[in-house]
Amino acid sequence: MDMRSHRAVHAAITGCIVLFLYLIIASAAQAGIFYDVAIRGTYEDNVVGLLSDKRGGTAGMPATGPGMMGAVMGPGGMGGMGGSIPQDTGVQSKSDFSINYFADIGGSTDIASGTYLFLIGSAQHTSYNSFNEFDNTIGGLTAGIDKNLGDIVTVRLAINGAIKRYTDSVRDSSAFGPIVTVKEQFTPLLWLKESYYYEKNNADSAFFTYTGNFIGIWGGYLVLPKTTLLLGYNHLVRDYDEPAGFQVTSNTISAGVAQEFAKRWFIDAQYDHQMSDSNVPGTSSNDNIFSVGVRFSY
Repeated sequence: MDMRSHRAVHAAITGCIVLFLYLIIASAAQAGIFYDVAIRGTYEDNVVGLLSDKRGGTAGMPATGPGMMGAVMGPGGMGGMGGSIPQDTGVQSKSDFSINYFADIGGSTDIASGTYLFLIGSAQHTSYNSFNEFDNTIGGLTAGIDKNLGDIVTVRLAINGAIKRYTDSVRDSSAFGPIVTVKEQFTPLLWLKESYYYEKNNADSAFFTYTGNFIGIWGGYLVLPKTTLLLGYNHLVRDYDEPAGFQVTSNTISAGVAQEFAKRWFIDAQYDHQMSDSNVPGTSSNDNIFSVGVRFSY
């Protein structure tokens, strides 16, 4: 990764912090704080190294804050590739357990009627039982604006920056990109959310440098006063710098449930069926992912 890429990401993050702090101070009486902390365990029957970055909390997206996600755990999907290219595409079945810890903390402030500015800091760590080369620690910031379009639709425009560190240090990188999210709260019980995320990941090695395009759609339904059912679909395409023309795709179908067992405490359970492939013949694979976690949300 060149120094210009490092400086661009760090300057963007610093600029977001300065701007947000100014607006928080200017309207402190209307500012709000929110946070999520969670731990989850995951079993995969066919670990795919190229998709080993698990994000607990937001369906593979960077942190999104209150009101936009519901209780979605979600698979990762924007992480770097493990091993040499184009290996670790899941062709040779290999199961494993992993533990993911994550925390998000942020604030929001009104800047106009139905318009809110927010900043979220996030940190996560994932550890595998056997495939330690996929272990990772990621810290990031997401800043943006929410706009209510009437009583049903909320639109979010944001930019995310992250620093990633892996046991396999050639994968170490910085990443940034815009996020667009639209949420429809049709009734107090039913919501739908669509997201797009563009990621430019600049790694220490060109073999782990890529551009990614992520599209997701999730729905939630409050079937009982403290129980939410979730369904989702994610599509990911990543184009790597090296080898030239190497492309990875992934499609994930998900179902989950979130149960509030005490005030602001949740048990999250989720199943994901991940279908991945690349433009190298014979690299298609399937991974069944089972996750259970405990989360505190404020």
